Amino acid sequence: MTFKKALVLMVGCLFANIGYAQSAGQAVTPKQFFPSGILNVYSPASEGWLITGAGRNGIAFGKRGVESSETYGAQAIIFEMPPTSSNEEFVGFVKKRIATMNPPPRFLEVSSSFKYTEIRGYPCVDVRIDYDDTAALTPAGKEQLKLQVVSLYCRHPVQQQLGFFAAYSHRGKATDDQIEAGARSFIEGINVPNM
Repeated sequence: MTFKKALVLMVGCLFANIGYAQSAGQAVTPKQFFPSGILNVYSPASEGWLITGAGRNGIAFGKRGVESSETYGAQAIIFEMPPTSSNEEFVGFVKKRIATMNPPPRFLEVSSSFKYTEIRGYPCVDVRIDYDDTAALTPAGKEQLKLQVVSLYCRHPVQQQLGFFAAYSHRGKATDDQIEAGARSFIEGINVPNM
């Protein structure tokens, strides 16, 4: 078995128990624990969250806001990560990955911040991005909405060929000035098990 096939199998098994035990649309309790051997995940700390997706590489949560077109999202995802030779190269990799996942013309970047940090004891990039989402799907059809994303991208400290990110987002007609508290709480709950 090649290294790449072994990696895909390992990542596939990471959240297999989550995908099997949970399904899209299922409600979760605040700070519900989803353990695995590679990454521990806790759902967001407030009420009203549902699982919006669970797969081999992660789990996503969502909830509706006050306005009909307003939504919140939170996710923890594992991905394959190539070696990097410097902090700047690591940040560059994260920027490129995010740009690929959120391409224009649908996502128009309004502002962004990428900061390298080792506050967890391993390489991470603290990311803040605001977009205009020009084609957000809402109950009323497609609309242009504000999208705020707070995330942390890290290289796994034990499985060096893996990276993971925890992201918390808000999409609505206006920005949410209180997003930081919910985002910080969720992101801090995504952690590497004690090895």
